[in-house]
Order: sequence, then C-alpha cells, then structure tokens
Amino acid sequence: MVLWARPERDEDERAVVRRLSRARKAPRDVVMRARMIELSWSGLRVPAIAGELGCSQKTVRCYSCSRLALLHRLRA
Repeated sequence: MVLWARPERDEDERAVVRRLSRARKAPRDVVMRARMIELSWSGLRVPAIAGELGCSQKTVRCYSCSRLALLHRLRA
C-alpha cells in the first residue's frame, strides 16, 4: 500500500506545516506529523520517510491516517 499526503491547499497551509515541523516548543508528536507531511509533499514514500525520521513504517502509516485531523485542528 502506498501512502502520501495530499497536495497542500495553498501557501498558508504549507507555511503552517513548515513552521510546525521546525518548532522547538510544540509537542513532539505534532512536530513529527508535520515533518512526515512535509517529507511526503517532497515526494518521499513511507519507507524513505521512516528512514529519515528514525521510526518504523507502521508509525508513518499510522500518523499518515490522522494527518488531516491534525491540520484541521491546527487551522481552527
């Protein structure tokens, strides 16, 4: 099964994800999810994202399923 994040809606969404992926004071899981989305937007697949972040492919797939909920929460 191949998973990747949907394309960003606009520059504002890209900016939010970029800011979160580099945040030092945000919760670790939020930073990791944002980094996964950013790597997916750059064209990497699940195995490459897992290798880059030092986590399992299962973790990437699990977080990928909840990425839209995260973005909607952050935009609210």
